[in-house]
Amino acid sequence: MICRAEPSTLMVFNADNGITAAISSNELYSLKAYLETGLQNEFISRLIDLELAPTDISGYEMQSLLKEIEKTENVSAPLRSFAAPESIHIDLTTVCPLKCPHCYKDTSQDTEMSFEVFSSIIDQAKALGVFQIALGGGEPLLVKNLPTFVKKVTSCGMACTITTSGYGLTVELLEDLKVSGVNHIQVSLNGSTKEINSNSRDGFDKAISALDILAGSNVLFGINWVARMDNVHDFENVVTYAKRLKADNINILRYKPSMREDYGKYVLTNEAFNFLVAVIRKISGIKIKIDSAFSNILCHLYGNQINTINCGCGAGRRFMMIDPSGRFKPCSHMSLVSEEQDIMEYWINSPDLEKLRKGEECIYGNCKSCSCLNVCRGCRAICERIHNDINAGENNCPVFIKKEMV
Repeated sequence: MICRAEPSTLMVFNADNGITAAISSNELYSLKAYLETGLQNEFISRLIDLELAPTDISGYEMQSLLKEIEKTENVSAPLRSFAAPESIHIDLTTVCPLKCPHCYKDTSQDTEMSFEVFSSIIDQAKALGVFQIALGGGEPLLVKNLPTFVKKVTSCGMACTITTSGYGLTVELLEDLKVSGVNHIQVSLNGSTKEINSNSRDGFDKAISALDILAGSNVLFGINWVARMDNVHDFENVVTYAKRLKADNINILRYKPSMREDYGKYVLTNEAFNFLVAVIRKISGIKIKIDSAFSNILCHLYGNQINTINCGCGAGRRFMMIDPSGRFKPCSHMSLVSEEQDIMEYWINSPDLEKLRKGEECIYGNCKSCSCLNVCRGCRAICERIHNDINAGENNCPVFIKKEMV
């Protein structure tokens, strides 16, 4: 369990199950009372069930939590953002043998991050209290000595996850990754059959093989599924398959423009969007995660119950991305690139991140007049790709609810 002070809020992260809690207001007082006296209520019982509060309140974790709670009164953070990234996504390589139709990555040059650069990044992340490092690519499983990269992360007290096509996963490599402390592996799969998956992704057999290997281990794993017009009605079959494998989760990702496809042909229509939401509502027996770029789904599902701290696109607010050349970006889908080498300097002073964070003042289009703006803000990467402006707003959102004028 890792904790970190934010303005008037305590963030608590369980690396074993990947759950983060943002504790503020009266809930923060309840946690403090529990740590000091052992007094429990329904909220504390829920934290204990999620393994986000220590059961031995005389232990080290109690002291760490109390110390961080004290800091919440004085810590500062950039506008609508965390004081430091909660997670950092690192693309280790551009190399990938697959040719996925919807891939948005530039693989024209083979670039791989050196361990020295990686190690420097991880040391900075540790000092900032980053919770999680997410490794991707290209295909990260092709990186030589990948377990060494994972071990660097976990030895610094952070969780380490890997997103992969499955290409290159063997029982032996998985065992090495497990020994290195990998917390979670997500395998990309866009269909329950090769035919459906091949509409957008290459390497179906590799993904299935990797999932079979993971299912035979005790490493937590899940499926990354991108919602598109050519697979949305297959989603329930993917869920059934994931449950049969005893996968931990399905992570629903939003389809974003790429140079290889006609975006308008595959983006969900309003009808397909509402179909997907209806399916999500009735799923049980497996954890469903929603991409932060799909914040309009969360608005549809939970309305005004959304946590305003964690809501909306997290690019440059909760997480950032680093490419194989060591350059910083808000997220991998945006073209906003910085050569800055100091994570905190970038996080605090980047003009690109400042522009992202001022969305409510600068955004226009339908988003500007939508009552969900303060908890959604749309996908800024999609706005940039379509309109060449991160603040253009989304004008075809299925959840648009016009603000009532006072």
